[in-house]
Amino acid sequence: MRRKYRQILKKAVDVFQKTTNLEVEFQGYEYKDTDYPDAIMKITQNNVENYFDVEVKLILTKERIGLVAQQFVKFEEKGILVTRYVTPQNADLLKDMDIPFIDTAGNAYINCPPLYIFIKGNKLKEEPRTKLIQRAFRPAGLQVLFVLLCNPGIEKEPLREIARVADVALGTVNRVIKELEKMGYLIDMGRRGRRLVRKDNLLKRWITNYPEQLRPKQIKARFKAPKHDWWKDIDIQEFGALWGGETAAAILTKYLKPEVVTIYTLNPIGKLVLKNKLKRHPDGNVEILNIFWNFENDRINRDLVHPILIYADLMATGDNRNIEVAGKIYDTAIVKYIKED
Repeated sequence: MRRKYRQILKKAVDVFQKTTNLEVEFQGYEYKDTDYPDAIMKITQNNVENYFDVEVKLILTKERIGLVAQQFVKFEEKGILVTRYVTPQNADLLKDMDIPFIDTAGNAYINCPPLYIFIKGNKLKEEPRTKLIQRAFRPAGLQVLFVLLCNPGIEKEPLREIARVADVALGTVNRVIKELEKMGYLIDMGRRGRRLVRKDNLLKRWITNYPEQLRPKQIKARFKAPKHDWWKDIDIQEFGALWGGETAAAILTKYLKPEVVTIYTLNPIGKLVLKNKLKRHPDGNVEILNIFWNFENDRINRDLVHPILIYADLMATGDNRNIEVAGKIYDTAIVKYIKED
């Protein structure tokens, strides 16, 4: 386990013991495989032992909660999240999703009858320093990563071609490629070209940073629709657009009723808005975003954005139902893009 992870785990456990007077033991793991927990923890109450597989997150955002939920499915024991700080809003979300957690401020949720704990609202004495975001996870870099993840093998192409497909400057691609090599995500194999590796981990980092860094910059506007299922009656390609988010997931899986309709396009939106009687509203249930890539996806349903983007949009909502559907999309439509050759 990395030093920072171990420090957060130890501090969170120390604070938890002082707050609850419960006995806690933990043992860190050294596994590099992401299917394994970071540690195993035992919490004892009245001689009753509760075992947990630990997932440590340095910083917790709403977007990361979905990834934690999916990680817990892979664990043998019940999972518990350990992190630096959980906001009151995220504490409520974790409780609603029945995800146990403890943090270094003394906040906690555990529901293992007869053991039940829910503490929220404790604040950190010192806020963590803002970490400098690497170029690869800034907006333009995320566009490059999206292209690399969605198009297996494209990393072997000339940088100019990658820049064209990602719709970014050539210099941006050059800097991102060098950064990926330093981080161990890209290997230069000489005459055989470059090879993208650790794709599953890279995808998780893209999913985490996309809603914070890139997505907000792509939003054109939000609208209210005259009726809930209006989107079922239109041909989205008539407007040079694609379905994303919950709408795309509903079409792809037949397993979701979208609360928010998400549309991606590069075209002017006047015709789409007028023909479908959409009314501009800051909190509307229709969102229209810019397309930020320049490639055609190999997909059966050509009305939809790439499955990786559908997955990212669902995970960003923090909604338990959307996260469940995102897991199905991951298993059926995304695994082939991140498997190692």
